Amino acid sequence: MMLIFPGMVKAGGFGGDDRGTPGYWYAGDTPGLIDPEKSPLVFVHGYNNSSAVWHEGNDMYEVALANGYETAFIDLHPDRDMWANGAMLAEKLEDMYHHFGGKKLVVVGYSKGGVDIQTALVHYGAHQYVSNVISLSSPHHGTQLADLAHSSAAWWLAALLGNNNEATESLQTGNMQYFRAITDTHENAAKNFYFTLGGTKWGSFGSASYWGGLYLSQYGKNDGVVTTVNSRLPGASIVQEGSWNHTTIREGSYTFQVFRPYTMVTQPASVLASASKITPISQPNVHSIVKGGKAVNALNDHFAVEENVKSMTVSFLSEKNLSSLTLTGPDGKEYKTKKVYKEGSEFFKGAWVHQFEMDAPEAGPWSLKGPRNASYLYTVSLDSPLNDTLQQTAGIMNKNKIYKTKWTHFGFDSTGKKLQEKTKGEKSGLLADSEFKQEGVYNVTTEVRGVTSNGKPFERTIIESFYVNKDGERQ
Repeated sequence: MMLIFPGMVKAGGFGGDDRGTPGYWYAGDTPGLIDPEKSPLVFVHGYNNSSAVWHEGNDMYEVALANGYETAFIDLHPDRDMWANGAMLAEKLEDMYHHFGGKKLVVVGYSKGGVDIQTALVHYGAHQYVSNVISLSSPHHGTQLADLAHSSAAWWLAALLGNNNEATESLQTGNMQYFRAITDTHENAAKNFYFTLGGTKWGSFGSASYWGGLYLSQYGKNDGVVTTVNSRLPGASIVQEGSWNHTTIREGSYTFQVFRPYTMVTQPASVLASASKITPISQPNVHSIVKGGKAVNALNDHFAVEENVKSMTVSFLSEKNLSSLTLTGPDGKEYKTKKVYKEGSEFFKGAWVHQFEMDAPEAGPWSLKGPRNASYLYTVSLDSPLNDTLQQTAGIMNKNKIYKTKWTHFGFDSTGKKLQEKTKGEKSGLLADSEFKQEGVYNVTTEVRGVTSNGKPFERTIIESFYVNKDGERQ
């Protein structure tokens, strides 16, 4: 059923149904003068939000209308994968195309919305209603925050916060490897022009995407939710990668004029001049320690820090504000957290972040102590000369090092789309590709423990998500 709600924009939103009901769409006001050279703009929201994200606390709609554009907004499922949303969006794009008199649409996707759009166009045949696609920090190669949310350390907390679901499963980097494999070679992949924007800023402590940006910083520049590398789409033109965070990149006053040249019916040849190549997936980073779980009894967890560490940041996430949380060093000195805030970005939204920061931490065993009945996740980021050594030798460490590997396997059903039931396994020894031969997406946590040349213990955590194809080859 098609519902359209033209009308005035009121304080707090449109006069129509913008409550997030999946499948509903509505049009904005008609500009005073319709320019035939300006394509109608369709705005698609991302994970865990609704169409209201474009006009509540955001001037994107106002800027588009002021620039003479017809607009439409749609609500998709906030927590479903790209297949459910892509099928729904494809049907509604046809409705919008006819509503705007058969004019080709330009579709603007925020975050996961960009993945949903490509699914609708390529896999569900909606390419015929659209000319261009503009994606704003879309995880075209997934995001390592989704990998973390489904890892053995973090899934307790992510599930408690409501962020361990079909959408976050689909945005694991391994699942997006599979998606890229069946999408980039599809006959419909080149039937539309794609343009991408990516962000490079994630704010200071207490901002919505701070902790996510801190975690992702080991993978490169990012906007607090998606790295700039992962926002690039094979075959698409990179419009700009600028100093936006994951919120400002969707705001009209920040980015509308940047992508405006790609919204016209007739485009100069220079607009379509450059397209990005397939982005290589980088090897996992070995810069941090990640631990988590559910403390039934009083929390008492430990980690080892090697010598010569320049600085250490411990970020402890829980569903509660833990005022009694303490960090204790090898010398018995106790530290109370002075920095606490509530995370606002998508994958761990609602978690309380308790942060400890120190220069030149003492080598040896450190411990975290807190109350009982708390689900938690903590990351220890180390600025250490050992990082480069571990990075260079990852996968070929000498046999004296100890590895404990845990993984979760996600299989596919016969259509190759829906994720099946999870199976878990645990094994000791060096992680090898030969262990993963069954087709599917894997989420693997490798705990690395060892001793430095000076006899000091160290540890690191590697979290990977990857796809194994039908031939048993890891992508």
